[in-house]
Amino acid sequence: MKRNHLSECVNCGTEERVLIYNVRHRGVFRRLCTTCVLKSHPGSFCPVCFQVYDDDPPPPDKRAICLNCPSISHLSCAAPSPAAGYLCPSCSDPSFSFFNVGRSNKKVKVSDMESVGGGAGREINEDLGKQLVAAAKIALRSINKAAAMAKFDADKRVKEATAARRRAREALAYLVSMEKADDHQQHKVLAGKRVQNPSGHRNNNGPPAAGNGERGEKGSDAQQR
Repeated sequence: MKRNHLSECVNCGTEERVLIYNVRHRGVFRRLCTTCVLKSHPGSFCPVCFQVYDDDPPPPDKRAICLNCPSISHLSCAAPSPAAGYLCPSCSDPSFSFFNVGRSNKKVKVSDMESVGGGAGREINEDLGKQLVAAAKIALRSINKAAAMAKFDADKRVKEATAARRRAREALAYLVSMEKADDHQQHKVLAGKRVQNPSGHRNNNGPPAAGNGERGEKGSDAQQR
């Protein structure tokens, strides 16, 4: 049977048709399952209550930062920290997994959720529902940021193209003006030459050649004799 890559997580290969999110992570668009969305955004939500931090995490006096990963928990949600420091649920429990069906006993009735992910008898409990909402919010925020960045880049390129066209027009106008100035200078030079020599021929009004003068003197002597 041919696999449908649109319903498959590109990170872990899980096939959860209705639980695959379009996410832009580290500049790359990916299709991730709920577990991988949460695992790839450890500082974006509290790993205990799964509240997504819309803008900033809780202030320093109301948060607990994991020693092994960037995960940030509410101080009220964090378990009493040992002397070594705080570890988030994922780092403190090797068997921990996000969106682990059947882990919690707080089940809620959700119609037609038995077929979620294609598994028979699977139910969505309260914790899983919080994780689904958290993953959906994180995915939506990543897409909105990607759209905003794309719009910013498009506006920037439009401005750059407009500036480039303006510079090209200015350069073309400068070349045309330089060409006109050069033609005008050439016309002035040619007009000056025509004023100095209107006939267009070489001026031969210099002193007569020596040979012609001698012949003229000899001819006048012969006539006197």
